[in-house]
Amino acid sequence: MYLSSLPDEIQKSNTCSGVRQYECLWRNSKGHIDTILFEETPCFRSLECLLFVNSYSDKRCGKCQAELRNFRKIMLRKEERIDKNASAESAKVLNKFLSPEELKEKAERLRKSKRQEKKRADRLKERLEKNKIKLDEYSHNDLLQIFMENQHKLTPEQRQFWEAQVNALKVKNKKNIHWDPVMIRLALHWQHQLGNTGYDSLRKFISLPCTRRLYDYSHVYKSKEGCQEEFLRDVKKLVEKSGTEKHFKYVNLMFDEMHIRSGLVISRSTGELIGYTNLSEVEVVLKRLTDKDAGVSANYRPSLAKKVLVYLAKGITSSVSDVVAVYTTDDSLLASQLYSRTWEVVYFLECADIHVLSLTFDGAPTNIKFIQMHGKYNEHDAFLYATNNLAAEEKRPIYFIVDPPHLLKTCRNCLANSFCHKKCRKLWKNGEEMSWEVFVQIYEFSKTMKFCDTKPTKAHIKLTSFSCMKVIYAVQIFSASVANFLEKYKTHETFQKYQINELVKFIRLMNRFFDCMNAKVSNKGSSKKKSSDTLPYSNVNDERFHFLTGEFLQYFDDWEEDVKKRLGFTKKEKQRMNLSHQFLHAIRITVHSFVSAIRFMINIGATEVNGQDFNQDLLEQYFSTMRAAGGANNNPGERQVHLTRAKIHAIGQQGVTTTKGNTLVQKRDCSLDSSPLPALKRTRK
Repeated sequence: MYLSSLPDEIQKSNTCSGVRQYECLWRNSKGHIDTILFEETPCFRSLECLLFVNSYSDKRCGKCQAELRNFRKIMLRKEERIDKNASAESAKVLNKFLSPEELKEKAERLRKSKRQEKKRADRLKERLEKNKIKLDEYSHNDLLQIFMENQHKLTPEQRQFWEAQVNALKVKNKKNIHWDPVMIRLALHWQHQLGNTGYDSLRKFISLPCTRRLYDYSHVYKSKEGCQEEFLRDVKKLVEKSGTEKHFKYVNLMFDEMHIRSGLVISRSTGELIGYTNLSEVEVVLKRLTDKDAGVSANYRPSLAKKVLVYLAKGITSSVSDVVAVYTTDDSLLASQLYSRTWEVVYFLECADIHVLSLTFDGAPTNIKFIQMHGKYNEHDAFLYATNNLAAEEKRPIYFIVDPPHLLKTCRNCLANSFCHKKCRKLWKNGEEMSWEVFVQIYEFSKTMKFCDTKPTKAHIKLTSFSCMKVIYAVQIFSASVANFLEKYKTHETFQKYQINELVKFIRLMNRFFDCMNAKVSNKGSSKKKSSDTLPYSNVNDERFHFLTGEFLQYFDDWEEDVKKRLGFTKKEKQRMNLSHQFLHAIRITVHSFVSAIRFMINIGATEVNGQDFNQDLLEQYFSTMRAAGGANNNPGERQVHLTRAKIHAIGQQGVTTTKGNTLVQKRDCSLDSSPLPALKRTRK
């Protein structure tokens, strides 16, 4: 009876058609692909598909309809992400490199953003006008009483700020307000970040020193080229304040160049013409001889300054961090000029009883030539990575360190040009080729996945003049998540044509190398799981030292041997199978100097040493702060550089705090310095 009526019931019902769209998402979703016999195209069905629907108006069951809605959401998010990445990438490209269509799109996007911001501001103003309440005397007294009763809940910084506001309100004449040094530094910091207009707007809401008063503190030192005793005196006080132990005196001296705007200005205070490069008498004579040999007129004329060479001293175990010297240069800084300026700074620091342990810089050719101008500290060393500190009273080394983030970018760029981009390299190791096309396939493959271990963007894969300089992109390429992804999907048909094993090993080695070089004090309250490689160093026999000088460097030695033994290739072709010789030379110098410097600090009594103190992040953040001081004019001139340097020096370490940029943001202590600040003495007329 029931079996005979089954065909009629089936005929009355309508078959669920499943999901026929978004085929690229089927494989990574929970369900099954149904191949229908009488139709050419397959369909995707939910695991709970009912197969039949009662109504002829319904094409699919509720479960498959839910899967279709989910697929639509995934594709919509994917399209939004692609549009966002494309707009973000074009927003960072200079207008002169954009096509007319891209310029129109960018202009329309900016107009739309401006309209949205204006509407948001109008809504906020309307809400403020609608909801504002004018307090009467009783409400004012009640709020004041409530605040007074809960003062014990305030942090020391909040209490100090509140007391300064209360004291300022009690004084009838604002000229008689005595401002605490903490408030002076805080006001200087806000003025530096907001500008004079923003600072004046802030003064309408809270009591702060006037800009004329702040001028006396920010201009107490007249910053000029070279080393100045006033700045070194303050740095020495910070070193002495850190402690009496010997290891607090040691600093890492980092230097780099920053582009500035060329031009001549006259100093109003001294009448001096500012904007030329300053060479010593010996350098002027050498310049004349060089020009004479080149057939140029021997009459030397100083060139306009196009860059500034900045030296920053960072305490290895102390909290010292300040610029100690600034020099102007042109486009062609010579290694001999760098040598004389660097040792001049070292001599000034040593005379101030501040010991220089290491020099950190990027891998520019001038810096490498600068290293080669020195002799070995130990004649038995295989290569030069340290030299004798000629400015020290006792025999002590100075270690050369090439900035690890720069090394990581250089390594990533070599890998990116392997069988891709410029195609100037064909990396080969242990019988396997390392191709950048693997990362391109990761990008394409991960776009179709809802959940993925790694999600590279177009900026990671398609390197431009901007993205190739971003450290975070290189770090994320050489990450454990990328290595785990390749090991998981190496048997997938997408990656079967590539050789993966040696590439995974290379990624893991570079990932651990950067973790070891970036070791820092861990936050005890942090919930994130940290690798043991990122913890600070406290033992001269740390296992990470053996990894860096052993397994890590041996990997590159074996790589060179493998390439040398490969037959049937010319010398030039073999060079393309390996990383650049500049990178290999710099990585060996850095590893040996890094390990030796940390062991030196532990041997003289340091309990913990952070590897992060030996990179250039602080100097990069200083440059970012200096450019931001000009607002829209982010290309300062020489005069602006000196003025901003004096203001940042008065503010202290809080003046260099940045929340974004091409560096790892460091969470510094927010407590401000309460030590007295020197000020200009006003002359009464």
